[in-house]
Amino acid sequence: MKKFSKLNVKLKDYSYPIFIGENLISEIKCLIPKFENYSKIIVITDEVVLKNLFQSYKKIETLSKKKFFSVILPSGEKTKSFKHLQFLCESILKERIDRDVLLICLGGGVVGDITGLTANLLLRGVDFIQIPTTLLAQVDSSVGGKTAINSKYGKNLIGSFNQPKAVIISTETLKMLEKRQIISGYAEILKYSLISDKSFFGFLQKNGKKILSLDTATTIKTIKVSCKIKSKIVGKDEKERGIREILNFGHTFGHAIESFTGFSKKIFHGEAVILGMYLALKFSNYLGLCDINLVNKFCIHLNELKIPYKLRDYKIKISSLNFLKHIKFDKKIKNNKIKFILLRDFAKPVAYVVKDENMLNNFLKKNLV
Repeated sequence: MKKFSKLNVKLKDYSYPIFIGENLISEIKCLIPKFENYSKIIVITDEVVLKNLFQSYKKIETLSKKKFFSVILPSGEKTKSFKHLQFLCESILKERIDRDVLLICLGGGVVGDITGLTANLLLRGVDFIQIPTTLLAQVDSSVGGKTAINSKYGKNLIGSFNQPKAVIISTETLKMLEKRQIISGYAEILKYSLISDKSFFGFLQKNGKKILSLDTATTIKTIKVSCKIKSKIVGKDEKERGIREILNFGHTFGHAIESFTGFSKKIFHGEAVILGMYLALKFSNYLGLCDINLVNKFCIHLNELKIPYKLRDYKIKISSLNFLKHIKFDKKIKNNKIKFILLRDFAKPVAYVVKDENMLNNFLKKNLV
């Protein structure tokens, strides 16, 4: 049995384990106690993951024996659509499944989101586990039970909460990622340090380059700390009716950028979150909530890691009015009021409801560069 760390996501009525280590995919039978009892094992992945992690895919097939079936989806954010949700549901139902089926998501956040939603819909609910293969999915989207597809009106507007039976984080899957995907994952790691733990930010200042180069020990420690922070928040507020909203720091701005670019490869989700956090920090300072030193520390850290954090770095030009239009389709809008998670300081997030859109528009005019 391989060495691994284990965390538990403790919810009010349900809890599940997160396993973190190297080469854990071959240990699924040991990590999932009732694995042998499932009637079918259905792996959902995408074309890029299948190509890059074919041996991991084959390991699951071998362990599943005659129960194995798979569905291969196109890669990319546009897969989170009604079209592909229907395709996935119908492909699985064609196999004449019962409620004792297990869905296994082998992929990043896109595959994880649509698999989790599908598991919630099929036969009014079947089991699924997450095997996240990107850094972003390992530290963020695979933990917490949010599942969704996108709408033409915005990101993640159609979905549900559906917790997995387990999350298996096997860090060797990261070795096939391009640099932009590693940076996307780092965005969420950095977010946790800003909203929850100043000492973790200090750790990132010292070890950021090691994380981006995927030093094994440093990466595993970073993933573990990130999952601990998110698990603690989700455990207090599973369905985002309170404290869980702090996890949206940088995301309201970021989702608007993704929506404006049509969820294309022009900008990845994590890259948009980095831009969103920069704008959120600038807005926090603009409102007098935080000192400029907090903004500067963020910028200095990213400059040292050579991570871009401004719109012009991605050759994105958008007017303030157009930006506002995309923000207004964010799912956190209530009573037509725009709500941001901003910062007073490290580990001091605050919810801010915009009462004067002209003020926000003036801020955007000065800062959408």
